[in-house]
Amino acid sequence: MSTRKILALVAMLCILSARAGAAVDSANALPAGALKSSPSMYLREASSSAIRWQPWSPDTLAMARKLNRPIMIDIGAVWCHWCHVMDATTYADPEVAAALNSDFVPVKVDTDERPDLDDYYQIAAAQLTGAGGWPLTCFTTPDGALFFAAGYLPPRPGSGPNGSGGENSSMLPLLKRISQVYAADRTGLEKEADATAAKLRSASNQNAPAQGGLDGLRAQILAGLAASYDRESGGFASGPGPRFYDFPALELALAHGFYGHPEYSAMALDTLKKIAAGGVFDQLGGGFHRYSTDPHWRVPHFEKLGYDNAMALHAYSDAYEASGDPDFARVAKSIAGNVNRELLDPQTHAFYSHQDADSFKGDDGSYYTWTVAEVKRALSSDEARIAILFYGMEEAPALAPDGRIVLRGAMSPEQVAAKLKIPVEEAREKIAKTSDAMLAARARRKTPPVDHAVMTDRNALMADAYLTASAALDDSSLQRTALADLDFIVAHMQAPDGSFFHVLADGRAQVAGLAADQVYLLNALVDAYQFSADTKYLVEARKLAAIIVKNFRASDSNLLMNRDTQDASTVIAQASASGQVFFDLPTPSVQATMAIAMTKLTLITGDDDYSKTANDLMASAPEMAGSMLSNSVATVGLALEYRANGGATVAIVGPPGDAHATALWRMALASYRPGKIVMRIGSSRSDTTSMPAAARAMFESSAAKNVPLAFVCAGTACATPVATPAKLAEVIRRFGVKGADHTSVANDRPASVRPPM
Repeated sequence: MSTRKILALVAMLCILSARAGAAVDSANALPAGALKSSPSMYLREASSSAIRWQPWSPDTLAMARKLNRPIMIDIGAVWCHWCHVMDATTYADPEVAAALNSDFVPVKVDTDERPDLDDYYQIAAAQLTGAGGWPLTCFTTPDGALFFAAGYLPPRPGSGPNGSGGENSSMLPLLKRISQVYAADRTGLEKEADATAAKLRSASNQNAPAQGGLDGLRAQILAGLAASYDRESGGFASGPGPRFYDFPALELALAHGFYGHPEYSAMALDTLKKIAAGGVFDQLGGGFHRYSTDPHWRVPHFEKLGYDNAMALHAYSDAYEASGDPDFARVAKSIAGNVNRELLDPQTHAFYSHQDADSFKGDDGSYYTWTVAEVKRALSSDEARIAILFYGMEEAPALAPDGRIVLRGAMSPEQVAAKLKIPVEEAREKIAKTSDAMLAARARRKTPPVDHAVMTDRNALMADAYLTASAALDDSSLQRTALADLDFIVAHMQAPDGSFFHVLADGRAQVAGLAADQVYLLNALVDAYQFSADTKYLVEARKLAAIIVKNFRASDSNLLMNRDTQDASTVIAQASASGQVFFDLPTPSVQATMAIAMTKLTLITGDDDYSKTANDLMASAPEMAGSMLSNSVATVGLALEYRANGGATVAIVGPPGDAHATALWRMALASYRPGKIVMRIGSSRSDTTSMPAAARAMFESSAAKNVPLAFVCAGTACATPVATPAKLAEVIRRFGVKGADHTSVANDRPASVRPPM
């Protein structure tokens, strides 16, 4: 054969080989742009990456099995600063992108869109490697079984902040090692991953149960709060690590304090004071950042999450009702003001989910922080001096990672007045004027973006908090906003089966609803009935309660399921409902919140089926929650506190439009008594059928049937009916409460409603 023919043949073989290689590459290529139409802003932002990110879906898992590749899952959120850092560094590295695209199936998960996935992998990662938080980097088998997890990973050794990142803690070496191990011993790796999944499935049955049943669990939780209370900085933790708010634990401490244990009220009120004075609270604009990076509430992670601020608004409103301290009202008003400005859609009255920490690439909360020079440029010399003193910018200032100053409530107006030798009222006026000027200057900065996704669980928590705040602050606009929000959710987020979707994005309800969506919405609807007296909310609540019991409760355990798992073929779907639903993660326990809502429905309707459901939901709490830290199962403790001491019913009887009856009703709503139910009832005999029997008997025997009256019943007794708001507030506060002097209002007639659970 001639040289020319040989060269031609070689060329032909090369062409054929290249075509075959291209065909193989094409067959193995991951779909491009798979996240472009996602309802999640976080996922859409990643769709232009060189990494061919895939969504979590049955198709993606099938793809991983077909390609015989492990899955790499990145779990984060649009508000997460270090998620942005990892996207801009690690995932922007061409070698990282090439390795992920060729040897893995890379999956991006938004923790807000899929909190069920996040919960599963957070717990799995914590048990397997101790990893947790966001970003969470998970390596799994094609069916989702976890075999390695980490947090933030720089692209290569030494490329992280301050030269961090070693061979075992940077992405490229890790990808190469996992790829090699998977190729050499896939079976062994899968066995280890399956063992981890099996351990997670059975973990809920391995807890040491609380001794003494439900009463013993309540005592254990309360004792744990007292033992873990940080007397120096407030909160229920110790050590040098970061601090989280634990609002459910603060609500439990307030409630237990009301029922005869004032030392618990003192813990809650002291903590709420300290965190509101810290850098975690936006001193100028209101609202809370996500958490404190230090144990003294000085320097936060700057994102603002809707659910944190909903729980904060509820807690500060309750604290104001419980204590009468106007400082708690001030904080509550500022939270609501911030949410109204940043997270409330003025057209639909629905609440957005969260606001980012960063205003631009590479930022870390600079919208909220200051330098002394910036303050002096923005203010007059007198105003600057006020700001520097009041916000703690001079001595031992709180410094963000970039060296800028985090504002905090370092001095009281009285201390500023003493320092400057001026009257206190003058100091207050100057502080207010200075703060307004700084807020105006800050408004000229680039505002951190807001994710406009509407989530049912977040909206339900916020609506419920607005209802509580509307009574505490005597602000009817907050109630109108809450009711409009709930009306929008009911009208636009409902699925064909009567449950509610999780996300509304781009005008369309998307993502199948979680148990939390249903349960928080149920609780908000029950409270909407109390605060509005509109029976449509009670009707919706009863329908939703039936749907939750039918579709979101495991038949073999009475535990609520995070998601209907009928159609998923992953280890997550195979995991049965677990004790995880008893934990505050960090929103209130779904299981305990459902029990509380069922208890409320029992008191409102007199239907003992709701009481039985509440009992069933809490029956396994001693086993499921008994070994957990007290502040992680505080909502369970709150449900048990209501079981032990709550159950008070306040019935306001009088014509619907009567001003006197309305005044009694508003006082009933605004009076702090944990676990109470308020009902607005007409003045005819047929209207009073839902009242406890003893209260109804007193109403019928009263000579003043045409005068609006308030009836308060607790346990097995009812107080003498009262006709004035001031007297009603006293009766609500004292009647049937341990240690309170209520002899003048007691009545020994038995009530038909017994304490449920």
